[in-house]
Amino acid sequence: MRSRGRRTTLEKENATELPENQPKENHLLTVLSLAFVLGMAVAIGVYLAWSHGVLQPAFHSPGSAIALFFCPPFILSIAVGPTADADLALVLLVSAMVLANAFLYAGAAAGGYFVFNLMRKGSRRQA
Repeated sequence: MRSRGRRTTLEKENATELPENQPKENHLLTVLSLAFVLGMAVAIGVYLAWSHGVLQPAFHSPGSAIALFFCPPFILSIAVGPTADADLALVLLVSAMVLANAFLYAGAAAGGYFVFNLMRKGSRRQA
């Protein structure tokens, strides 16, 4: 039971109006989206070069080593040749390469964004 002498905060509610249509900048989402798409594009490019015979499977040529640097999931090319016997194996390999590289690039971009924000906030505090 509530005593009649006390007032609750709900009786005197202060409503604060927020400005409408205030632009909300979400740079992290933009950075992650761009990095994800870039990772997919790099993986698809590496796959196309590998399937057309431009690149040998991982560790077999200098071009393959460079491709492995930019697309680490390219290491899966050792397990399956560019002309796989089953189409399902090739689809699984390519999708694993593309998604793994996309998430790898997005994760690296998130870490870079975090470090960039830490350094930017640190330089603001010093000034």
